[in-house]
Amino acid sequence: MSDKQPESYWTAVGNIIRERPYGPDGAETRYGTKHFAPGAKVYIIDWYPGMCESIVVVGQHRKSKRLITLSLDVRLVENLRAKVCYNPTVIAKFKEHYSPKAHYNAGPINALTKELAETMCRAIPQWQRNYKTKSRASVALTDETTPTISFLVWLQKLFR
Repeated sequence: MSDKQPESYWTAVGNIIRERPYGPDGAETRYGTKHFAPGAKVYIIDWYPGMCESIVVVGQHRKSKRLITLSLDVRLVENLRAKVCYNPTVIAKFKEHYSPKAHYNAGPINALTKELAETMCRAIPQWQRNYKTKSRASVALTDETTPTISFLVWLQKLFR
């Protein structure tokens, strides 16, 4: 037997939502996303905590069946859980994302810890709830009849 442990990293794991409203007032129903099939397993490896709208995921593309890394709307994932990933192909994608780049440095891959994965699993559902609230608030702002009034309302909300 080998004493060497297989390489592994903790990540938040989720599934792509099965159905979502699309178009004006959600008149149409779409299944999954453009890149992921409904119910597809995605590994959440990074996020944008200041914006609370997007996450970086690794998952299998719905058409090419290749693993892809992309930034995804936070509302498109469900069933979040913290898990350890042992898959070497997926881990290669993690390393690719965390490798230093001239335009972006995601930090060290060692940031993928159990604590981060559990924090993501707790925070992302909050982001999803707040995102819906923000969307309604922006609709209320655009419904104002006078541009000056809507600007003042926006300014007021900005400094609360």
